Amino acid sequence: MKNNVIEFKKKKGDGNKNGFHQKKFIGIDLPFDYEEVVSVTGTEYVRNLHRDGIAVLPNEELKKNFADILLRAVEKATFTKVSGVRVADNYYHHIGHSWVQPLQDGWVRIGIDDFTAKVFGPMDPIHLPSVGNFLMQGELGWVLNRNDQKAAMQSPVSGIVFAVNDRIKEQPDIAHNDPYGEGWLFLLNPVSLKIDMKALYLGKKCFQWIENEIRNLLKFLGPESERLAATGGDLIDDIFGHFPEMDWERLVETFLRKTENI
Repeated sequence: MKNNVIEFKKKKGDGNKNGFHQKKFIGIDLPFDYEEVVSVTGTEYVRNLHRDGIAVLPNEELKKNFADILLRAVEKATFTKVSGVRVADNYYHHIGHSWVQPLQDGWVRIGIDDFTAKVFGPMDPIHLPSVGNFLMQGELGWVLNRNDQKAAMQSPVSGIVFAVNDRIKEQPDIAHNDPYGEGWLFLLNPVSLKIDMKALYLGKKCFQWIENEIRNLLKFLGPESERLAATGGDLIDDIFGHFPEMDWERLVETFLRKTENI
C-alpha cells in the first residue's frame, strides 16, 4: 500500500509529463485511471461521483454503489400466466429455467424462473457465484439446496459476475416467493449478449415452451400428476414438497440441465 501511494504521488507530481492529471484518478485505496472507470461504468455513473471526478470510496464500495444505481432503474416485471406459472414479459428465458433481464448500458440481471420456484419449492441456502467469476452460457453457475439435495443451474449468458444479491444468502425464500423481483441472484457484465440471446426464449415462443415443460412435468410424475392441478388446472406450489418420493436427481437432469438448441 505504501509503495502504491508513493507511486501515485510521483505520477501526480509529474503532471502532463507522463500524461496523468489529478482528476484522472478515482479511489482512496489505489489510484484508478479515469478513462478505464468510464469504460466499465459508463459516463452516467461518473457523473454521480464528485464533480471533479474524484471518488471518496474504495473500489468495492464503488461497485456496490454502481449496482444500486442499476437496480434503481429496474422496472417492475409484468407477467403472463401459463397454467398458473408466471412468465415474466420482456425477460429472456434460458432452457435451463433461468432468466435474463437486460439493464442499462448492456448489464444484465439474472435469476430463476417461476417454474423452478414452483417445482423445487422453497430453498435452503443458495450458493451464488463469486464476484469476478466468469460464466459461460450453459455452464453450471449456482446451486440450489433443499434437504441436503443439490440442484446446480446453468448460466443463461456468458460474462463476468459483477454483484450478487446479498439478501438471498440470508433469506433464500425470496427467490421462491419473488423470483423475478427481489429474488434476483446476481448482476452480470455480458461478453456476447447479442449472440447468447439467440439461444433464449422470449414472448410467444417462451409461452409455448413453458406449456411444453408443464406437459413434460405431468408425464414425469405419471398417474400421480392428477394431484398437481388446483382449481382451473393450475400447477400447485412446491411440487417436490408434495411429492418428496420423487427422484430428485432425475428431476434436476430433466428440467435444469439441458443442452438442446432452441
